[in-house]
Amino acid sequence: MIPIARPCLGEDEIREVRRVLESGMIAQGELVRKFEEEFASYVGSKYAIAVSSGTAALHVALISLGVGPRDEVAVPSYTFYSTASSVILSGARPVFIDVDIRTGTMDPRDLASKINERVRAVIPVHIHGHPADLDSIREVIGEKEIYVLEDSAQAHGALYKGSKVGSLGEAGAFSFYPTKNMTTGEGGIITTDDEYVYERARAIRDQGQVSKYEHYYIGFNYRMTEINAAIGIVQLRKLDKFNARRKEIASIYTQELSGLVDTPFVAEWADPVWHLYPVRVREKRDEAVNRLRELGILARPAYPMPLQKQPVMSKLANREYNYLHVLFEGLDYSEIETPNAEKLTKELLYLPIYSCMKDEEVEEVVEKARNVFKSL
Repeated sequence: MIPIARPCLGEDEIREVRRVLESGMIAQGELVRKFEEEFASYVGSKYAIAVSSGTAALHVALISLGVGPRDEVAVPSYTFYSTASSVILSGARPVFIDVDIRTGTMDPRDLASKINERVRAVIPVHIHGHPADLDSIREVIGEKEIYVLEDSAQAHGALYKGSKVGSLGEAGAFSFYPTKNMTTGEGGIITTDDEYVYERARAIRDQGQVSKYEHYYIGFNYRMTEINAAIGIVQLRKLDKFNARRKEIASIYTQELSGLVDTPFVAEWADPVWHLYPVRVREKRDEAVNRLRELGILARPAYPMPLQKQPVMSKLANREYNYLHVLFEGLDYSEIETPNAEKLTKELLYLPIYSCMKDEEVEEVVEKARNVFKSL
C-alpha cells in the first residue's frame, strides 16, 4: 500500500534525539532556542517562538496580537478545523469566508463582503502548500486596524512573490505534525517581526511567565521539548531538498494526469511546496477514492464539509458549551453559504505525496490513477 503521506526520518534525526536523551536535558532549553533562531532566519522573520503544536501556534499568536472576546476573525471555510477552533479558544468568533475555486485559498472578494468593524484579524491559510493572495487581502483590509496571521501549517518554504510565507503578516503559524513538509514529531512555531508579540508569545506558551514563577499573563503549557527541537533542526536543514522532491513529484503528476482530471492551478505569484497534491474529480470522486484504495493507493477525499457546517458549530449555538454560549447563542452558522468550499469538499481528491517517495511508487500512483480516472 502506498500511503497518502509519510514522515521522512533517518539516522541524523535518531542520532540527535539520542544525544538529547543521553544529556538528561529534555525540557525546553538551548536546542529550542537554536531551532527558533534557525527557523526565523530561514523564513525571513526577526523572531520565532516554538510551541507544542500548530494549533498552539495559532492560539498563542491570536492572544499575543490582542484578539479576544467580542472580536471576530475571518477564516477560510475550506481548511482544517484548528484554524477556526483556535479563534474560538481565544474567545473570538470566526467569520467564514469562501475560497477561490482554483487555489482553495481565501477569496478576497468574499472577504470584502463580510468584513466589519468587529473583525480584528484575518487568517489566510496557505492551503496544500499554495500561498494565499496576500496583497489582495491587504487591499481589502485597507487602513483598518486588522492583523494578518498567516496559517502556514502546510506551506513551509512556499514563496509569495519571492518571499517566504510566514514573514508577510503581523505573525505566522506553522505546524510540525509528522506528515508536514518537515516535522518535529509534534510541534509548531510562531513567526513575527513584532517585538511585543514575540515577548508576549514567549510568556504565554510558558504559563504566562516573564521570569521564574512570575506570571504576568494567563498562559498555557505549550512548550516544545528539546527532543522535538533536535528533530526540527535536522529537518529544517533538509527542508529545501524535501520541497524540491515534492515539486518534482507534483510536476510528474500534473504532466501525466492533465486532461483526465483538473490538476492543481498555480497562481502567477505563487511558488507552492505541495504538502498535499489535490485534483478535482467533478463526477464520481468517492468512487475514484475507493477504487484507488482497492488498488493499493491510499488516496484521500477532501475535508468533508465547510468549517461552518462542522457539528461543533451548531453545538456552540445551542448552549452545549455553556461557558461559550454568550458568544455564540443564536448564531446559525449552518446557514452560511460558501459555494466554492462546498464544491471542493465534494470534488477534491488527494494523491500520495511525500519527500521520501520512491520513483517506483510515483510511477505506480500515476499508472493506477490514469486507469481509474480514464474509466470514470
